[in-house]
Amino acid sequence: MTVTPDPTSNAETPTPTEMPALIPGPSAFHESSQFRHWRYSKDQLYNLRHELNEKSREVTERNMKAERESLGADGPSPPPPTTYPSVEEELKLVNFYCDQASKICRQGFGVPEYVESTTISYIKRFYLKNSVMEWHPKNIMPTCLFLAAKTTNHPIPIEVFVPKFKNFKSSDILEIEFVIAQSLAFEFWTHGAERSLRGWFLEFQNKPANIDILQRNLPSALDWLSRSRLTDAEFIWSPSQIGLACWRLTAESAVDEFLDEKYANWTPPDGYDDEDGPMAYPYGIPLPRLRAIIRDIQDLIRSTPPLEQKQIKEIDKRLKNCINPERVPGTALYIKRKAELEAKAAEAKAIKTARAKEAMEKDELVFGGPVKPADDDPFGPPLPKKESA
Repeated sequence: MTVTPDPTSNAETPTPTEMPALIPGPSAFHESSQFRHWRYSKDQLYNLRHELNEKSREVTERNMKAERESLGADGPSPPPPTTYPSVEEELKLVNFYCDQASKICRQGFGVPEYVESTTISYIKRFYLKNSVMEWHPKNIMPTCLFLAAKTTNHPIPIEVFVPKFKNFKSSDILEIEFVIAQSLAFEFWTHGAERSLRGWFLEFQNKPANIDILQRNLPSALDWLSRSRLTDAEFIWSPSQIGLACWRLTAESAVDEFLDEKYANWTPPDGYDDEDGPMAYPYGIPLPRLRAIIRDIQDLIRSTPPLEQKQIKEIDKRLKNCINPERVPGTALYIKRKAELEAKAAEAKAIKTARAKEAMEKDELVFGGPVKPADDDPFGPPLPKKESA
């Protein structure tokens, strides 16, 4: 099991609130787009979401005014500022639909756990680039699941998929699939902590005394892992660190004993002289630093409040009055934007057809036109058909 090393840390007393410094290494995670493009500090996530929330308010208010102008007095008035959801309320709504995605994956389709974790990662990544005021999670969640099933090689036929969702049509899924793919930057592969959690289970078996304890606590560790998906853990820490934290939440003594023994008996490879290098430690990181990271993850998972249905309904009710009309089918702005997109698509198609025709004409100039029968056929004209008697 590889824990992401932090060779820059030489301090004896770690600082849990610091972002763990990950460096490229030998694992698949370190070579992934997730490591390169989907990692943030807590401050970065805070700033990103607040900027997105503010920008989405401005866009929604501007488009509501445009909708009212196009309809005259019958158009909707922009809602008061207090109606718009805060960043925290947006997160609660997104987490609610992440939780719904988990239930649908398990009860509705029975797909493997990594399809579930991929779906939730897609939803969370999408809402780092988009606001619930632009795209309601009830529309995004099913499409993320449909896309995740395909990208993890568990595709679900659209005619089987759609009936699981009330008041949904195939077009509701397919029309925004590309929008979601764009927001994901077409980076579909995710490294969920479920593999790491089971990898740690195998690692712990090197200490036979722990096997029975860990076997009994595996369901509890998996439950903590499910709860971790409703946090920002995957944006901040590596899957192996999250998996280890989930184990420590359920079997603290067994995990601590294992780590103490592992570090006490560790011997660096022959010829390795760097006392602070990644190979100087069992998992490429000093034990105090590893413990600090794990405690930080545990605190985050524990501190995540349970989802309250009443509060979610109240947020959703207010959101209906401040959804960007450009995204609502049937509004004047939606119809106008759709017509503009269709006109652009038709124009692009016409240009493509004209270019293809032009290329064909150029080919004919170089290679000549289509072959025609010669007038002076050396074999003469076709023989006349023999009349029947």
